[in-house]
Amino acid sequence: MPAAPLLPRLPALAAIALAALALPATASASTKKSSSPKLPAKFQQRYHVKSAAADPDKDGLTNLSEYRAHTSPKQADTDHDGLTDGSEDGDGDKLDNASEQRAGTDPGKRDSDGDRRADGREDSDHDGLSNLAEQQTANDPGNPDSDDDGVKDGAENAGQVVAFDGSDLTLRLASNGRTITAAVDPATDVVCSPSTDWESSYDDSAAADTQSPDDTTAPDDGTADDDPSVDASAADDGSVDVTAESSRVLSAVRAADDAAAADDPAAAADDPCVTDLLTAGAWVHEAELSTDDDGSSFFDAVSLVDDGS
Repeated sequence: MPAAPLLPRLPALAAIALAALALPATASASTKKSSSPKLPAKFQQRYHVKSAAADPDKDGLTNLSEYRAHTSPKQADTDHDGLTDGSEDGDGDKLDNASEQRAGTDPGKRDSDGDRRADGREDSDHDGLSNLAEQQTANDPGNPDSDDDGVKDGAENAGQVVAFDGSDLTLRLASNGRTITAAVDPATDVVCSPSTDWESSYDDSAAADTQSPDDTTAPDDGTADDDPSVDASAADDGSVDVTAESSRVLSAVRAADDAAAADDPAAAADDPCVTDLLTAGAWVHEAELSTDDDGSSFFDAVSLVDDGS
């Protein structure tokens, strides 16, 4: 009986290689560990800083953000123009540096992710408001629910006043551009400025710079390194640049509660939040809307953003 023909045998290494190709490709990827961004050595040496998360000049920017924005971590106003570094917009994307830090975008790049959309047009926290709209309405672009009330920022009627005739208020919603109109009466709670006491997107509780007693603030020449990604010639869209840093609580606030205001319309008419701020062009942090049994709409509350002007 003739012997059966011998089948060719693969070399051992080739067989192992083929077997490896059949394995899932996730094994090697799962071993990768994410690492926190670190400051370049030259930046650390120039300014005598080590922690990427610390904020030695108390301008609201971490050392890492200062590096990316080409500002000094030891001067709150690097270019001495009266604006803190957190309020500057060096890359021309309509977001100030502090908002970029909260949104997780790069304050030194107009389009951080390279998708041909300026960072101001992105919606980093996926709450229905663009990063720029969050800045203008004093919401947090890094938190979908800035006030932690269980409602996303994009669903809280944030926007801009189109018109107010003393009784009816029309808002253009920042989420979709639509307008809503409802009554403002003595019972409407009009708040001058929202609270912007958000938790920062970084934890600097244990990030104090470690430097010897001999270390002193490094001299700063006030210049920033050239960065081709910075587009200083970005067109101005005429929008009002309202930031969390510029928001402040007016000294005059409503002294009466809703019931008292309803009994005394004159008190509501004298409210500076209404007379001074509730005007066309004003930004609204959020607004609560209700409807009567007869179908008429009214505002329960309107929280305005005071731009300090």
